[in-house]
Order: sequence, then C-alpha cells, then structure tokens
Amino acid sequence: MLCSPSETEIGIIRKRVQPLVNKTRFASLNEQIEKINSSIRRTYKFNQAQKIIRKAVATFPNELALALSGGKDSLVTLHLALKVDPRIPVIFNNTTVEFPETIKFVTKLAEDWEFDLHVTKPQAPFFDAIKSRGWATHDNRWCCAPYKDEPAFEFIVKEKIAAEITGTTRTESIYRRSLTPFRMPKKNPYIMRINPIYDWNEWEVWAYIRQNKLPYNPLYDLGYRRIGCWCCPINGWTHYRRLKKTHPRMYDFLSNFVPEHPALRMLLTDKTKSMSEKPTSKRIVIKEPCGTEIGGRLVKTCDMFGHFFKDGLCFRCGKPAPS
Repeated sequence: MLCSPSETEIGIIRKRVQPLVNKTRFASLNEQIEKINSSIRRTYKFNQAQKIIRKAVATFPNELALALSGGKDSLVTLHLALKVDPRIPVIFNNTTVEFPETIKFVTKLAEDWEFDLHVTKPQAPFFDAIKSRGWATHDNRWCCAPYKDEPAFEFIVKEKIAAEITGTTRTESIYRRSLTPFRMPKKNPYIMRINPIYDWNEWEVWAYIRQNKLPYNPLYDLGYRRIGCWCCPINGWTHYRRLKKTHPRMYDFLSNFVPEHPALRMLLTDKTKSMSEKPTSKRIVIKEPCGTEIGGRLVKTCDMFGHFFKDGLCFRCGKPAPS
C-alpha cells in the first residue's frame, strides 16, 4: 500500500515548484507588459522629444545647432533631431583630452550619418595649462570654461546661433531636477538651451538605442558610465582604476605627470585599498555570456560586469531579469 504524503511534505513540494509555476504563468504577461511600456514610451517620450525639437526649429530657423559629446544622451538627441532637420549644424568640442575612442566614434558617426559636423578646440593643449595652473578641484573648476565652453561659444557667436540643442537630462544630478525643455540663458553668451530628453532616465536612453539599433561609444562596453575628459580630476578613483586596465599607456603618462594627479594620489592610499575590498552592491548579476547585439556589435559590458536589472530588464542590453 502506497503512503500518501503528509500535509507538511505537500507544503514543501508546493513551495519548491511555485517559482516554476509563476514563471510559466507570467511569461506571456511579462512580454505583453513590456510591449505596452514600449508603446507608451514611443507615444509619449519619443514623440514629446521630437515635438520639442520641431518647436525649436520653428522658433529659431537657421539659428539652431546641436551639441554632441560622443556620449549616449547626445547620441539619442542627435538621432531624434536629424529626423526633424537633417541639415542642423552639429558641434563637437575636442578638449584635447578626449578618449581616442570618442574621437573615432564621432568621426565615423558623421561619415555614416552624413550630418554637418563642426569640431571646435581650445587654443592651448590641456596639459600645458595644468603645468602652469595645477589641477582643478570641486571648488575651482577653472578648466571647464576655457576647454569645454569657450571654444564652442566662439563658433556659436561667429555663426550667429541663437539656441543649442543638448542631451542634458534632469536625472543626471540633483542640481538639474528643475530642468525644463527650453531654458533661458543666465550668462553671456546668451544662448538658449533646448533639452528634448530632459525627463528621460538612463534606462530609457539605452532602450531607445537598443530599439533603434544605434551605434554607440565603445567606451561603454569597457565599463565607463560617463564619457568625457579622460583625466578629469573630478572623476573618482574607480575611474582611474578602470583606466589602468583599459588604457595602460594613458594611465602611465598620468602617473608620471607633474603636478601629481589628485585622484591617483587617492588611489594609492590605504583608505582606497580598504574601499576596494568592500563587498559589491546587491544588484542582480549574471556572469553568463550575454550575446546581445546593438548596432551589429556585442554588448561586452554585460559579459564583463554582469547585467544590471531595473524594472525587470537589464538597462543596457534588455535581457529579462530572472524570476
């Protein structure tokens, strides 16, 4: 005579198989919800951004330009703007300390997309200024004006541009929470700022790149979250720990440079060593091969560092989170 399982054993069995039941039950529902969310993003966020650009083109005919940094936000903004006005001038400011990958990416993008690219540069190399003035600090970011702002401003004034489209978003920092689509200028030169993706978050930016199969800066595949001056002293010590692995020659140059870089000094302290030994964040990480392609290129970041899941999907490659 067969023995029937007890209520306790039945409860244990149910508990074990419940995740599989839920996964099967909600598999089709998850796919349907993602389609709904994608439809809402296209209907509202994407259309809203293009509407802002159309308003800008109508308000500033032949007086509008777009700022391209080589990062993901300005890439999405450029793609949206070219749909509205393919002839819009695009300004890329080469600070002389841009990553080599960024220079190559912007140059190749201009060739492939055939937009009107204008490259601006400061008058003197960045490291010459560092030798005479020292490294910038959080309280004194003296290098931003002569190396990031003024070269582009000179072109803007020369070409009589009244407004500039940017990829700035309000989620970048607490200081930009009040960002609006059109922002009045507060200082000379008085250039109106247009922010079509002002209320997008990082996940939505990557979702747009993924859905439209846009090429993007390969630095993201090396683990960099922000694209800019490779030797910026405001970057944290983790930036330079990664730089040492991905660009050893540039790191060695910076290590031997005088005056000493403040972030590298911190990187060598005992405090930093103890910080590097702290446990990693509790994000869901899967080290299995990703295999996802965006713009014909595999997303290596997820292979190297694992997936980062938000709202059920990896924000970079779109892989569904494990149930």
